[in-house]
Formats: sequence, structure tokens, C-alpha cells
Amino acid sequence: MNKKVIIFSHGSDIDGINCVVLAKLAFNQIDYVLAPNIERLEIIFREYIESNKLIQYDNIYVTDLALYEPALSMVNDSCLKDKVLIYDHHKRAIDNHMNKYLFTKIVEEVSGKKTCGTQLFYNYLVENNLLHVTPAIEEFVELTRLEDTWEWKKTESFGIKAHDLAILFNSIELEKYILSALTKLKNNTNNFLFDEEEKDLIQAKKDNYQEKLQSIMSTAEYFTDELGNKYGIAFANYEYRNELAEWVKNNKTSEKIKYFIVVAMDKGEFGQKSYRAIEENFDVNEIAKLHGGGGHIAAAAVNITEQQKNKSLTLSKKEGLKYLAESKYL
Repeated sequence: MNKKVIIFSHGSDIDGINCVVLAKLAFNQIDYVLAPNIERLEIIFREYIESNKLIQYDNIYVTDLALYEPALSMVNDSCLKDKVLIYDHHKRAIDNHMNKYLFTKIVEEVSGKKTCGTQLFYNYLVENNLLHVTPAIEEFVELTRLEDTWEWKKTESFGIKAHDLAILFNSIELEKYILSALTKLKNNTNNFLFDEEEKDLIQAKKDNYQEKLQSIMSTAEYFTDELGNKYGIAFANYEYRNELAEWVKNNKTSEKIKYFIVVAMDKGEFGQKSYRAIEENFDVNEIAKLHGGGGHIAAAAVNITEQQKNKSLTLSKKEGLKYLAESKYL
């Protein structure tokens, strides 16, 4: 008898989506629900619990995001605790003690290396004989880990391929990306390869990035936060959050900043602030936590509320950016 499976995952980057790809490889049929952030996931998951939609499933997975309270307690106090497994790697979840239940598997490292949701979920699938190991799948998982942990910058050609996978994800429709990844993994068990059309698309996107990033950076503003740290900030679409940070690191500017904030109004319901470390070993997670968010040491985020978004629209660009940077998500 085929098991009925549902996976809730992060819908904004390859780590969350590649968990869905692995689930589709492992199970005959799955349902999946994507959330832009943990706050939205919490609401969605509680709605599923309260409407009894989860009773029909044999396995319920949450990947690359962690459930928070009260959803965690609701699961633990019901029969769902034997069906739910959560695989996450974000420091914010660990700091907030979301790893206290048997069904929560939240770790930052595996075998001394930074991990990601895709790797944690993959290890579970393999250990439970739910997925057959191939070199192509192993490569797919490692590419995801390198990109999501930012270690892609340290691994030369293989790292570039990892980042190219993320660029591809940002260049095509979600369903097309999932289908492409599935097709590759099913048809070639030895390597995970881009076809010629995808290579051309990736290169075109890279060429476009340089011009676009320079344009965005020309609109950046610079301020000092409540701890005395200087930072840069700009409005930009969510897909540029990592590229902008790399641009700042690779291009000398007169501004000596410790981190950069990308205000992406196209992310989530009302927008999101993406924090990226510029200075080596600077902890943006601690800055994000002060404003109601969190994430990793080098990359974190804070949601924007509807009220904050509306007020920012009444201000000048510089005033709006400063206001949003100083705002807290409650």
C-alpha cells in the first residue's frame, strides 16, 4: 500500500525546493506546501491541524523551516507526533529551543560541516531505505549544501556549479525547475548536468546581474545601527539578496560596512529584510534577532509588517530605508 505523504518546505530558495524534489523521487505521490518564512508556515500548519487536513497523511515532513509554538505543542499533544518529522538547520530555531521534541531534527552541522535542509532530509530518506543512492543525487545534495551554506565560494569550479543551480532556480518557473531536476536525476544516475539551454540561460542571467547590481547599488544608503555598526541598505527584488552582498565584497567602495540589508518588497506578504554579512565573521543573525528575525551568522532575515510597508511608502527613499531598517517585527 502506498503511503500518503505531504511535505511543507521553504519556497524561496533551492534548499527548500530541492527537499521537494527528493520527496518526489522517494515517494510515488506527494502533496507539498511552500511557505516564504517560518511565520507564514506556522499559520499554514496550524490551519491544517485545526481543519483536520493532516489526519489523512501517513508521513508529514517539514523541511528547511522549523515549526514554532503553538504548532509544535499542538503536534506533540496529538497523534500527529508519530507522523511529523522536522528537518531544519537554522541557528534561529536552535536559539529559540525549537529542537526539544523527538520529531524535531534541527542541527547546524553534520560531520563537522555546515549542513542544510536538503542534506538532512536526504540522510533520513537514505537511512530509512526510502531513496536509492546514486552519484547524481549525491552531487545534487552537495551542490545544494554548498550554495545554502555559502561554502560555494570556497570550492572553485564545483562551487560555481552550485551557485549556477541557484541562478537557474531564479531564472525559470518553479514547476519547470522541479521537473528539470527530477528528469536529470532519473535519466542520468552518474552526474547532475545542465543542458545547453540551461547553460545559456544561466550565462545570460549572470551577464544581466552585473548591470542590474551596479544600478541597485547606486541607490544604496548607509547608516549606523543601535550597536554602532555601519551598514548599507537598498530596495531590490529578493533574488538579488546574495548577489548584492557578493558585489559589495568584490567591489571596493568608499563605505566600510559590516553588513548589507536588501529590502525585498516582493518577498512574503508585505516584504522582507535580508541581512548579509560583509565583514568576515560578522554575525548578522544577532542583528536580525534584535529586530524580530534571525537565520544564520552570515545570512538572516526579518519580515516587514503591513503597517511598516504602508508607512515606508509615505517617506522619501532614504527615510523609508532607515525606518524599515530600524523597525522590529512583532
